[in-house]
Amino acid sequence: MRYIGIDLAWTYTNESGICVIDDKGEIVYCESQVFSDEMIAAIVEEYAQEGAIVGIDAPLIVNNETGSRSCDGAIMREKINGRNLSVFNCSRSFMLKHYRLVRGEEVVKAIRNRMPVFFLTGDLTNKKHVIIETFPTGITLGLFPDAFPIKYKIKHKVKFETTKTELGRMVNLLKRLSEFNPPVHNIEDFFNHSSSIQAMSKKEFKNLEDKLDAFLCAYAAYWLANHKGKVFGDDRDGFITIPIIDENEVRDGKSERIKVYNKLIRDKIPQIIEDNGKKAIIEKVSGKEYLDLLNVKLGEELQEYLDSQSVEELADLVEVVYAILDYKGVSRQEFEDIRKQKVEERGAFRDKLLLKEVNNG
Repeated sequence: MRYIGIDLAWTYTNESGICVIDDKGEIVYCESQVFSDEMIAAIVEEYAQEGAIVGIDAPLIVNNETGSRSCDGAIMREKINGRNLSVFNCSRSFMLKHYRLVRGEEVVKAIRNRMPVFFLTGDLTNKKHVIIETFPTGITLGLFPDAFPIKYKIKHKVKFETTKTELGRMVNLLKRLSEFNPPVHNIEDFFNHSSSIQAMSKKEFKNLEDKLDAFLCAYAAYWLANHKGKVFGDDRDGFITIPIIDENEVRDGKSERIKVYNKLIRDKIPQIIEDNGKKAIIEKVSGKEYLDLLNVKLGEELQEYLDSQSVEELADLVEVVYAILDYKGVSRQEFEDIRKQKVEERGAFRDKLLLKEVNNG
């Protein structure tokens, strides 16, 4: 058996993520790119010959013309590990108006055209080829209730650095799955980026996020093959299936006691943390990763100065500049000479001049 997760893009111009876990608990495929329905179906066919549960993050059955699906309402009314979930409410008219199709339906058709043995059902009993609808937020709450919510999706009003920190927290949580039942043994081969996430561009971040969501869908399928999960809705009008771990198996709030930073720190910070009775998990970085993190730190310190107007924050900013100079092999004196040369050529800012416009006439 294989367990396949698909983080399906709403349109054909955006990336989808696909992940495959085998029955030994090894990730054997994990990628994110612009996939067509046929490409997705071909990958499923390649890995599903001996049986597979395919978990897809997308509405797969949308019969309601307006309003919301009954399964969407059912999952939002349910308390899961003491919390409520919010899901995307969709109708057929909405999907057709905004996307011109229900892509989840199209992917299911493409898979079943290649392999008619697949059932689209929430009932996993005695079925070798099954497609289910699931979604990463629900999976995260079901598996990591002590750490929920983990807000790693890019939002317009949320600082990108904050979102990066949350994704780093999610990546660290995935490592716990090596001790779950069933376990995944090679997570760090595919998700070992927590120390470098802060240096990622939005494109790199989105690529990792799509792969991570696909992995969560694949692991949900793997877990549901071994345990009874929760099915909201039905096979006729739409269903959502998520794993819900037994409360007795939840670690004793461990993740609540861990604050994830994944950022460069001054040299004496680990000792200060230890002196306060806490444990600092640190990792030495080098090369381009170090420079990328310095550049991120430079932006953070600049923003902190702009927010506070504090001279102390300016000192932090200068310390990062010195670290960049050291990395580039430029001495303080060489840097000062460069500064003086620019003053000589172009002046400083002592006269407080504001350039308002240049008239070419």
